[in-house]
Amino acid sequence: MEKSVRYGSIALALVCLYASNSYAALEVITSSEKNTLKDIERQYNIDPQLISVNDKFSRHNKKANDIEELKKKIVSEKARYEELVGQLQDKILAKANMPAFYRQIEDTVNGIDSLETRTRLDTQTLEGEREDIQAEYKSINAKRSEKSQKLFKLKKDITDRLVADLSKSSSELPVNINGSTECSKFQSIADCLKESKSYILSNTRNESPFLTDKSVLLDYEVLDANMNMHGELNYKVAMKFKPSYNKKIDAIINEELGLKSAMITLVSNVDADWYINGNKVGTGKKLFHEIPLGKHGILASYQSEDKSSVENIEGNGVFNYNFDKPQVANSVERLPEQPKQAEKAKPKAKYTLFSDNTSMPKGDAKKVTTEKGYEYFMGVKPSTKKQVIEFTNEPTEK
Repeated sequence: MEKSVRYGSIALALVCLYASNSYAALEVITSSEKNTLKDIERQYNIDPQLISVNDKFSRHNKKANDIEELKKKIVSEKARYEELVGQLQDKILAKANMPAFYRQIEDTVNGIDSLETRTRLDTQTLEGEREDIQAEYKSINAKRSEKSQKLFKLKKDITDRLVADLSKSSSELPVNINGSTECSKFQSIADCLKESKSYILSNTRNESPFLTDKSVLLDYEVLDANMNMHGELNYKVAMKFKPSYNKKIDAIINEELGLKSAMITLVSNVDADWYINGNKVGTGKKLFHEIPLGKHGILASYQSEDKSSVENIEGNGVFNYNFDKPQVANSVERLPEQPKQAEKAKPKAKYTLFSDNTSMPKGDAKKVTTEKGYEYFMGVKPSTKKQVIEFTNEPTEK
């Protein structure tokens, strides 16, 4: 295809060159290969399974938190039992209502036993659920692995085709461009085109995935050029390059097939526990984690609450999972008020003397009457007889 571009030979405005219709003969990924990619995506669609297991994992975490609460209650009830036993002797000596007191101890013991039984059974059930959830995640990961193998095979097929096509002696990349640039009014068309040639070649190599800065130029021809009275030059250039397989092509293939990873940022307003696909990746308000592109289950857990979702990772991103924190009293420590003291008299103004960096009260300054007015000499010692007379207005002893 042909694309118009504009740049200046003195002040470059824009250089954006691209291939002509003949460039379409070279494709990084063909339509057939794109159809193969779609088939792989359909065959290994893990969305429903991933959403289901992520929900199960969230409920599993809630049950685990409930069991922890039961354990805390057992500890509390056992402490209560010890307290009652400690009162037994005093109750006997006081001849208190012992049947009621014994029933209280008995109820506490039975309550502890009931809580321990419930905790044991819930823990066993939870372990069974954990194994089922881990099996589901394992199945999902197996599908991911199979999908990756097929994608890598597809990449190899694409790469082999490109290397074979581009390494042929007859392989050429023709590029036709229409462009414009601003020349000096005193330049000829030939001089302006000659000065612009390096920019045209450099940007053509940068724009095409099949070219590098070392790509060989096979042919360069100016097909048409004209300049108006304002120095604006319009031209049409035809070029031919020797294409080659390079890292730009490899990056395009990896991105199209989802064979690269991304860095995601997990953010919360609390120190949450973070899980990705059932595996804990850390705890905190902000975590960074590298993850392959594709669908992943993300879960944040804080105390007895969970936040989860299934995300399609297509590149670097930030995921926020905020929780409602319980309201707490203001924790700012207030200092006791200081008793008010009687206002002190304001100190006399001081003047800082730069000669000796000292400060003296205003009243200590010596005033000298002169024809010009009052002059203050503060903290400066007279060094001559004349200064003694000027500073003190007193004659010196002869």
